Amino acid sequence: MNEVDYIKKIEELNLENINLKNSREYVAGKKIIRMRDSIKKLKIITLVKKMIENKRISKYNAHGQLDNDYKVNVSTKQELPKIAVYTCITGNYDKEILEPFLKTSNIDYFLYTDNTQNKSVNWKIKELPSNVSKYNNILKNRYIKMHPQELFSKYDYSIYIDGNVKVMSDLTDLVYSLNEKTGVSMHRHQFRNCIYNEIEVCKIKKKGNYKKLKEQVERYKKEGFPKNFGMLEATIIVTDLKNKNAKLILDNWWKEFTSSESLRDQIALQYVIWKNNFKIEDFGNLGNNLYRNPKFRVNIH
Repeated sequence: MNEVDYIKKIEELNLENINLKNSREYVAGKKIIRMRDSIKKLKIITLVKKMIENKRISKYNAHGQLDNDYKVNVSTKQELPKIAVYTCITGNYDKEILEPFLKTSNIDYFLYTDNTQNKSVNWKIKELPSNVSKYNNILKNRYIKMHPQELFSKYDYSIYIDGNVKVMSDLTDLVYSLNEKTGVSMHRHQFRNCIYNEIEVCKIKKKGNYKKLKEQVERYKKEGFPKNFGMLEATIIVTDLKNKNAKLILDNWWKEFTSSESLRDQIALQYVIWKNNFKIEDFGNLGNNLYRNPKFRVNIH
């Protein structure tokens, strides 16, 4: 079996696992087990609250889960691009370091952390830059996330992944999906396409600062930001490190995110895209659903 076939087989097996865990039978079984465990532990109120929460959230979803429609793009270039895959874990938010299942020669892995005692076989442990020490854990993570061109000047491309994502396959072809005019690619949001709905979900889930989120979107609304503009999932971010528009978007994103004080970077991202006269389609090149992408396995927090 050659390398291409081997990688293809890994992705097929991972997709089988993903489809199994999303099947009606598996999901129903998990719900039954969760209910049984909650009853055993006398956590019936917690269970009921979770069911009510899920029901409230569902009305803000634009659609049910979609399959990931990512199409593999192949480069005609002989030389493989040099890629930095990176993540950031602070405050022990993701306690387990998820080692990549498959590692290729053209990709290096970097883990930025405030705990440099961490050990890893594949990740190069990196101390956080001194200029981010003044930030809280959320801002430390987002600074690393939004500044790849500052961190990886010797590389052609970077791929940011959240700390709860395990790499299962070769990621090289992801960089070939980049739109040349933007230089940044992500997945589209698996459920929602509107930030006005997203902040209501944040309120239900108690994520971010709802008061600031409300002020933020009201400001956007006054500027003419439309409903159902579309939404991206910023869990995986592929960046062309030589692209000027990529730097423009990421720099604007950081400024808008920090100035809003809402602590939810997804909300600022869509606005920055719109403000710079781009569309979601210019960035959402990795597919409809990260959670059904065979290149990754996502551990839900």
